[in-house]
Parts: sequence; C-alpha cells; structure tokens
Amino acid sequence: MTSSLKVFSVLWGDKYPPAYVYALKEAVEKNLKTPHEFVCITTQVLPGIDTVNPWVSWPGWWQKLGLFCPQITSGPSLYFDLDTVITGPLDYLVKYTKHDLAAPANWAQSGHGGIQSSVLAWSGKWHEPYERFDFQKDSARLWGDQEFLIELRGDNFVKLPGVYSYKYHARGKGVPDDCSVLCFHGKPDPHEVEEKWLLQYTQTLRSNIK
Repeated sequence: MTSSLKVFSVLWGDKYPPAYVYALKEAVEKNLKTPHEFVCITTQVLPGIDTVNPWVSWPGWWQKLGLFCPQITSGPSLYFDLDTVITGPLDYLVKYTKHDLAAPANWAQSGHGGIQSSVLAWSGKWHEPYERFDFQKDSARLWGDQEFLIELRGDNFVKLPGVYSYKYHARGKGVPDDCSVLCFHGKPDPHEVEEKWLLQYTQTLRSNIK
C-alpha cells in the first residue's frame, strides 16, 4: 500500500450489515477534507467501497489487530469502528498519524485496559500488535484487543481528543461541544436510538437498515 492516508473499517462476522460501512464512508467523506482512501477490511463484495481481504482470521475484536499487519498498512492510517457516529470535523486527527499509536483513553475504566480502540490513528510503521499476537494463548487470557494493546504500550500511547461515548457522555444530553466521534459500545446500536439530536447523524444509516 502507498503512504497516502488510509481510513479503515472492518466488516467481519454478522454483527453489522453493510449499511454500516456505507454510512461510515459517507460521514468520513463529509467530515474529512484531507485526501484519503476509505478501505474496508472484509471478505464481502461492497459495490463502491474499496475492500481488502483480512490478513488474519481472528474473530471479533481481535480482527482489529490485523490492521497492524505490514501487508495492510504501511503509511498514515485512521480506523473507526462501524458503530461510531461521526458528528464533526476529522482533519485534526490526521496529525496523530505520525505516532506509533494514538487512541482515546478508556472512559469506562472497567479494568479492561486504559485504551479505547473504537478510533485509532497510527503511522503504519508499528507492526508489533500483529507480529506478537498469539491468538490461542492471548485470546484465552485477555478480555480483548484493548488489553493486548495496553500490554504492549502501557500508558505510552498518545491520547486522541474529541472522541466520546454515547452512554457515558451523550445519552439524554446531546453531543458534547468538542465531539467529532461518538462511540456506541454494546447496546443500543446507533440506528436503534430515537433521540432527536442524533437523527441528523444517523439518517443515512437508518434509511438503509432493513
């Protein structure tokens, strides 16, 4: 892959339909003016979306560690979970792609790692998560990819601002003033929320969910 900015998503398993990929792509294109290529890691055919086959077959959230494979990323990269909702400008995130790893701090403080992997920025030069992860051993002892990333980095990762949790920061309140990315973890999914302030951001998604 070239060194131009890549924006990645992952469609793996049956948790989300392709409508989530299309909605995310539309939102990224609207809010990211920096030239970029939107790429979905998936085995599915998605007309109008650039796709790349997964380099690993790790299930669930472990698939995200495959993003650090040198055959997938070798230049500045951003990643968004499919259940993130873009609510504001994204260009400020580009400067964080000079780092090995930049991510939001884990707002839940649930004991599952101090990093939140719903949104990631990295240089494409750090491949340790892919190279060191042993699925059989590590998936049995760790709760998820976030714990593995923290095991590798400790607190030595750059914190991404402007990323918030719907449950912790926005439910019943509205979008925080400096929020550009709103993360939905667990239930409800974005298309299930009826709060009026959110509908302007989820209109495309809701109209395409069958």
